Amino acid sequence: MKKLQLFNWMLIAFLAFQFTSCNNEPLEGEFPQQDNPGETVPGLFTANVNGVAFTAAFATASVNVDGDFVITGVSDNNTAILLTASPLATGSYDLTLGATNSANSASYFDVQAQTFPFISLGDIGGSGTMNISSYNETDLIVSGTFNFVGARAALDSNGDPILDGNGDVIIQNATITQGVFNDISMTFDENPGGDGSGEEDPDNPIVTDEFFALVDGVEHLDETLTTTVNMVGDDMVFKIEAQTASGSLMRIDIPFNTGIGTFDMETGISDGTKLIGIYNPNIGGENLSSNPGSITFTQFDTVAGVMEATFSFTARDPLGEDPSVFQVTQGSFIVFFTGTPAPDLVPFKAVIDGADFEPSGANDTLEITLEQVNEMNVTYVTATLENGRTMKIGFPSDMIEVGTYPMSTQVVNGDETIGLYTREGSAIEFVSNPGTLVIQSFDSETGDISASFSFTARNPDGVDPTVIDITQGEFNLNLL
Repeated sequence: MKKLQLFNWMLIAFLAFQFTSCNNEPLEGEFPQQDNPGETVPGLFTANVNGVAFTAAFATASVNVDGDFVITGVSDNNTAILLTASPLATGSYDLTLGATNSANSASYFDVQAQTFPFISLGDIGGSGTMNISSYNETDLIVSGTFNFVGARAALDSNGDPILDGNGDVIIQNATITQGVFNDISMTFDENPGGDGSGEEDPDNPIVTDEFFALVDGVEHLDETLTTTVNMVGDDMVFKIEAQTASGSLMRIDIPFNTGIGTFDMETGISDGTKLIGIYNPNIGGENLSSNPGSITFTQFDTVAGVMEATFSFTARDPLGEDPSVFQVTQGSFIVFFTGTPAPDLVPFKAVIDGADFEPSGANDTLEITLEQVNEMNVTYVTATLENGRTMKIGFPSDMIEVGTYPMSTQVVNGDETIGLYTREGSAIEFVSNPGTLVIQSFDSETGDISASFSFTARNPDGVDPTVIDITQGEFNLNLL
């Protein structure tokens, strides 16, 4: 499917619009003044925003070989208007997003703010039109007029929708009228990833995001596909979102350090940092999450900016209030994004019954040791805090590969993986029962390894009946 590529921040706004009913609330704020909005000075981009004049300090426009047209005007106070349409020609365009099979749209937003834009999404009251009055294909000059209503859900400081007294989501509107852009110069991309012949140029390879999935056997035909990197606390998380023209949304949340391999998706309600699949059947529906689900990454290069995977999951209401169940099958995607350097890696950390465990003090230690069991080498990563608490993660040195490994309660053959924990002031050792170790990356030449783990620790002798939950464990070390 050919898609008009929109900016990520504009498309993410759809996440705020998954509600059944709404009330309107006017946009508040101050806007730059202009005595005569709509005057036709060459290079001018003007409009009225809720009756207040908007004048762009600068305007940029572009068109590619497919006719995809984008124009943006940015004011002195960093508010902006963005219009997209395809294919570019003289005539009128419906900018109501979702009203047609096109990705034509309009939005108004604050460039520097983290708030969602006002977007011409028809399902929540947005609409718009644009008329291209002149288009010089030789000199790349374009002129036109526009009007639109942008809408967005009102959100509180936590990012949650604000409800009125009836429990309906309040929708804010921005009304843009008398829009004019006159003799705006455009840039032209005549070779967007290829030479126009349909054959890939090895010196300029085509990079196109692709997404496919079946929902109960019917293809999820994505109209928009975005990949973003978000910070959730100290965690970096990729969000891949594919939305259809009717508003059905499929989303995969992927922690930054996941790596190549096969992984189970989280069930229940995610805190935003977990590997999870989400499906929303329409804008008025509930977010249904994976239960169960799995995903296999065959490419995961955060520096080069490419990720490829296959997935499937059963989508259910994590709260159990909605009885709907959807089967997502044959899922696959390959996405390209701006390479993101890895965040500073923590050598070793975990959470024990909700409390942080991290050897970062002057008297804390972190050791890597080798033991032989049945002529097999077993690596132990041992973290000891000043107060005597100790955590050990053991795994076979000669069999380190990216993947997921269940933890055992003891090392007998030398090929087992295990987690061990000793409490402060106690000699009783608690062992993993059960537990999981995920090797996310390993370089056999340099010895660099990154892994995550979690386990329930129990005393195998039954002397101490305490059950200890160890979660969010990870280590990033060099084994050489």
